[in-house]
Amino acid sequence: MKRLFKIGMKILSFMVLPLIAYILSYSLLMLVFIFVQKNISFLHDADMEIFRKTVILLSGANVALLVYAVVIRPILHIIRWIQNLSQEIYQIPKGMEYTVGGHNTGNSSVLNWSINFFYKDLFLHMEMLTHKLKQNEIERETAEENRREWIAGITHDLKTPLSYIQGYSSMIVAEQYHWSYEELKDFGTKIEEKSKHIKNLIDDLNITFQSDSGKLTLKRSRADIIEFLRNTVLDTANSPWSSEYQFSFVTESKSYDMNIDKVMFQRALQNILMNAVLHNPPGTEIEVCVKSEIRGLQISISDNGKGMDEEEVNKLFERYYRGIPTDSPAEGSGLGLAIARQLIELHDGLIKAKSIKGQGTVIEISFPC
Repeated sequence: MKRLFKIGMKILSFMVLPLIAYILSYSLLMLVFIFVQKNISFLHDADMEIFRKTVILLSGANVALLVYAVVIRPILHIIRWIQNLSQEIYQIPKGMEYTVGGHNTGNSSVLNWSINFFYKDLFLHMEMLTHKLKQNEIERETAEENRREWIAGITHDLKTPLSYIQGYSSMIVAEQYHWSYEELKDFGTKIEEKSKHIKNLIDDLNITFQSDSGKLTLKRSRADIIEFLRNTVLDTANSPWSSEYQFSFVTESKSYDMNIDKVMFQRALQNILMNAVLHNPPGTEIEVCVKSEIRGLQISISDNGKGMDEEEVNKLFERYYRGIPTDSPAEGSGLGLAIARQLIELHDGLIKAKSIKGQGTVIEISFPC
């Protein structure tokens, strides 16, 4: 109601202000003429009608100037401002600074008054829009730079295992060498390992693109989540790249049934566990703790590794963010935790991270009842 009253007062002011200005200007000029006519002898016989028309013309000109200063000039400024925004110029146009919120800009008091009275909300919203668009542009440029770096990293990550596969394959087919069964088996094992790595990278890309297009759907089935988590941790702990890390699984519940997509849910958990491996030195302890509470299921994956600062935590679930260099022995796609978040949220869960530099990281996953 108060806002409607303010709008009504502004509309009324728009209508009444020119009339008041005209009456005041006309009255003042007429008084000046009468005073001059009485005190200057050669104007005693001046034609009053001519002067009256002159006063009307000057009063109209004064009203026009007032309307321009109070109404038209701010609108022209806003139009120029919008044109700048359309051209991706995210700055307040120069040449017509204004006073909003008590900041003196050197403009005339009439202009400052008109802006503060008639256009204050509009100018404040234009400022907020400009700031928001500027921030979006900075974020877009940052995301584009991250995307370019990510593509370069993915290219490197694909080339590295491919070079291993090509090298071992060339060695196997080389006629000048005769390899033993054990050597051929070792070559085959390494080729299989690198092939799985390429498949994981392609799967990451596929999940991401399906999620973006809304085509990623879950095939849910009933499962004991406690046993499922235990087996997932065991599989990750037994993988070759996790051999130097200490895994533990803690639970206070014997069983907890949930409807999950086993493949996608396992992928989310493995991405989180492998993130703890990739980002921490050998010997790091990684603990998975499960609690069944009245409010739902709580899963925490914690480590006592390097930890992260606030900026790294804020970027942890962002797509294309790579927390390790591309020449790491176990390369990542930069999509692992972003995919984990997508899959957890598709299961109606929430995921967040807490970390202290030098002390470790905790990933908390919750599924409400």
